[in-house]
Amino acid sequence: MTEVLHANIFFVITSIAVVIFTVLICVLLFYVIKIVKAVRRIVDRVEAGSEVLAEDLDHLRSSFNVATLMQFVMRFVPGMKSKQTRNKK
Repeated sequence: MTEVLHANIFFVITSIAVVIFTVLICVLLFYVIKIVKAVRRIVDRVEAGSEVLAEDLDHLRSSFNVATLMQFVMRFVPGMKSKQTRNKK
């Protein structure tokens, strides 16, 4: 076989390999883009949820009363009674 024939066979095989490789890369990129879109949707939902949570925590922080919390905790401590029940006797 001549060198020209060897070169032609090499270029045909290389061309087929490049086409197959390009098709595989395109398919891979298609799936990667689908995954990135799904991750973007998830991140958007998480961001929206975190904003709602931050607003709820701000509302809770603004309505927090230490005295009311202490009264609630003291109700569950054994042996402790509130001042109101002591004064009535």
